[in-house]
Amino acid sequence: MNRLCSEAKIVAVKMATMNPESRVAVALVHYPVRNRKGETSATAITSMDVHDFCRTCAFYDVGPVYFVHPSAGMHAMVKDITDYWLEGEGGARNPGRKEVLRQLRMVENLGEAIEGFGGSVWYTSAKPPAEHLQPASGLLQIEGRHLIVFGTGWGLDELHLPTPSGWLSPIEGTGMVRHLSVRAALAIYLDRLGTPLRR
Repeated sequence: MNRLCSEAKIVAVKMATMNPESRVAVALVHYPVRNRKGETSATAITSMDVHDFCRTCAFYDVGPVYFVHPSAGMHAMVKDITDYWLEGEGGARNPGRKEVLRQLRMVENLGEAIEGFGGSVWYTSAKPPAEHLQPASGLLQIEGRHLIVFGTGWGLDELHLPTPSGWLSPIEGTGMVRHLSVRAALAIYLDRLGTPLRR
């Protein structure tokens, strides 16, 4: 018990000393996205994405993490997932996980995330348009704050989303699969950003 308490205090101190002024935030869009036929669609939020997006962003000192979905049911589901850690027994046992999930923001549309965070907006895609491509490695050389937007399903339905500042260059693979999981893409993009991520 004493060891667990000591570890909890160490985590709490580390979290308390983190600079809250992030230059980078991320958004995971579940609507509007495209389905395999190219039609406008919506996808369900998964508990895996909730935990992994928040954990990866905390690792790279990035936040907040916006999840975009118009459904009240999806918002309620995420609240059920996070309440155990933010309000219940989980947070008492694992304060690190509690602090990681504090950066999650549920919004009904991407415009809310853009308004909440501000700054430039950058879309990601395995097959982006040819114009306005920005290498992730040079993003922080651009002044200001940056919101990096990821899509679920078969990618962002950009025709029904706000116009971005540009698109991040795609992650090029050499194997038979063209698409990464969105969790893998998040980690790669954040790793390519370099430091410092905060002001």
